[in-house]
This record gives sequence, C-alpha cells and structure tokens, in this order.
Amino acid sequence: MFALAKFLFVSAVTLVFVIPAALVLAVVGLPIAAVLGVLALPVLIVLFIVGLPVLLVLLVVGAVVGVLFGVLGAFVGLTVAAIKLVLFAVLPIALVAWLFMRLVGGRRRAYSA
Repeated sequence: MFALAKFLFVSAVTLVFVIPAALVLAVVGLPIAAVLGVLALPVLIVLFIVGLPVLLVLLVVGAVVGVLFGVLGAFVGLTVAAIKLVLFAVLPIALVAWLFMRLVGGRRRAYSA
C-alpha cells in the first residue's frame, strides 16, 4: 500500500513540473517550428528536383548492400551454427569414443617399415 501511495505522490509532483514545461514548449516552440517549416519549403523543393535521381540511386545501392549483408549474414550464421555443432556435439562424442578405445585397448596397429 505504501508503494502505491509513494507512486501516486511522485506522479503528482512530476505532473506539476511537466505540464507547465509542456505548455511553455507549445507556446514558444510551435511558432518557431512553423516559421522554420515555411523557410525550409524552397530548400525542400530544390532538393526534391535535384536530389530525386540521387535518392533513387542511393535507394538501389542501399537495397543491393542490404541483400549482400543479408546473404553474408546467413552464411556467417550457418558457419557459426556448424562450428557450435562441432564443438558441442561432435568433439565430445569423439573424445569419449577415443577415451573408450584407449581404456578398452582396442587392437594395436602394427606398422611395418
């Protein structure tokens, strides 16, 4: 119960500070944003006319790079999965089999020169 009362008190105190700050930002910030938006329209129009071909080229390059990294990421992921399989499955089984063969004393190989 104390935690709920503490939460409600902290929330009320926070709202006392946040609501006036939001009102000040709305009164001061919105007109500034509107003026900057009107001033930016000619620049945006020029950038749209001149930059559209560049944007399309960058879009194609981005798509190619995305596909490249996707395919490379898939290969890296499969490689990491294969290495983990070898490290955590194949090598312990091979070690146990080798130790078993050493303990049981399987047939000895005779090397002839």
